[in-house]
Amino acid sequence: MPLRFIEVPNPEVPAWGELELDVYLLSEWDKPHPDPLVSNESPADRKPPASPTQAQIDDILRPARPEALRVYGHNTGADAGCWIRLCYTNEEGHNALWSANESAQWVTYGGVVLDDESIFGGLDLAAALEIFPERVTNEAVNIELREESLKDAKWSAEEGDWAENPLGPYALYQADCVVTHMYVEDDVAVNGGGVLHVFLDDRGNVVRQWRVQDDGSESNYDGTSFAGVWKVAFEGEKGEVGPAYREGERTAAPHTHLENLRL
Repeated sequence: MPLRFIEVPNPEVPAWGELELDVYLLSEWDKPHPDPLVSNESPADRKPPASPTQAQIDDILRPARPEALRVYGHNTGADAGCWIRLCYTNEEGHNALWSANESAQWVTYGGVVLDDESIFGGLDLAAALEIFPERVTNEAVNIELREESLKDAKWSAEEGDWAENPLGPYALYQADCVVTHMYVEDDVAVNGGGVLHVFLDDRGNVVRQWRVQDDGSESNYDGTSFAGVWKVAFEGEKGEVGPAYREGERTAAPHTHLENLRL
């Protein structure tokens, strides 16, 4: 299957210089790199030329990543589903998974399907997000909500008896860190282990993930149902907590492009 939006014919390709990644790359080219921990610059401060020159397009923007991904750089928010194929060694298994998706509608109308072996073959999810950061960076971050949620989690952890489940009080905080989700077709998935449903924070870290079987449990997952279903699953301790959150609050360093686009 090619890269595509589901049932969205002829999507508009953004002009060069319009994407957030374009803005970042153009603004940072030949510029001294300050320490991000002390820099006060925000994305709004980056003001590259409104229309990049042909030389900038050819020398900076085109080599940055496959041009075929540009059309998906705008409309890839969490309200639209996303399926990414990382394993290309089992076509029969892939066809079975996609048939299950068409039946269960994990990813439906308007969702983006990232299926191109020349781009994603052999990559893990972290590497894939480095060349397609918009799936994470397109989403707004409610920092105040996240901070309040962390305070509540720490209070609950201190006041309650969580010896047998130390991550229990952090479930809603971790849910509040999620900005988007993706269905990942990896080696385990194509060999019958279930497609991987991954929930990501604004730095591209996995917050929680689980394997989905074709049992109807996540049918019609796109759209408004996304807003609350996964929080209930987090509280129910479904799946596994990502490495960055196994101490309760986030501990891992961000991926390069994702952090730079968030500064």
